[in-house]
Amino acid sequence: MTGKFAGLAIATVIAALALVNVALYDTPVDITPVASGKGHDGGPTSVAGSLQFPEAGDLSETFQRPLFTPTRRKFVPPPVAPPPPVEVAVAPVAPAPAPPPPEAPPAVAPSLLGISIQGGAAKALLRVAGSGAAVWYGNGETVDGWTVSAIDKDQAVLERDGKVARIPLYPPWKSGPPTPNAPEL
Repeated sequence: MTGKFAGLAIATVIAALALVNVALYDTPVDITPVASGKGHDGGPTSVAGSLQFPEAGDLSETFQRPLFTPTRRKFVPPPVAPPPPVEVAVAPVAPAPAPPPPEAPPAVAPSLLGISIQGGAAKALLRVAGSGAAVWYGNGETVDGWTVSAIDKDQAVLERDGKVARIPLYPPWKSGPPTPNAPEL
């Protein structure tokens, strides 16, 4: 019998706590500040040498926008008026004289990438400067203003405006060929 009585008492306490919880859930929370006569440590406030709490009027924006509420508003800075325009006197500027027309850049001969000789007909694989494509040209054909005048087994000869360009298939060594037993660095 005491077990039934204890179970009934526990059930009654749980029901009472549930009713209190429902009543508190519907009650709005008052977040207005309360002025206290006590200091930070709980004792009475002293005049000198301790921290003083600011007046509630200094924290008005904090109370208007509490940290942990779903209705918190973002900070909106006050509008700033732009500075008045400043007038600056401007002297008329004479236009600069037109620069002389640039001289035509020196003609750069195409680069030689390969030579093909078959049955007496020779062709040179030439690439124009600034172009990624290379094309095969035979004797007498013109590439970028240059005329192919001769093709040998290791060079091509091009002519343009009286200038002759001999383009070697293999560029010469700048410091001589490497020795066979020299260690490479």
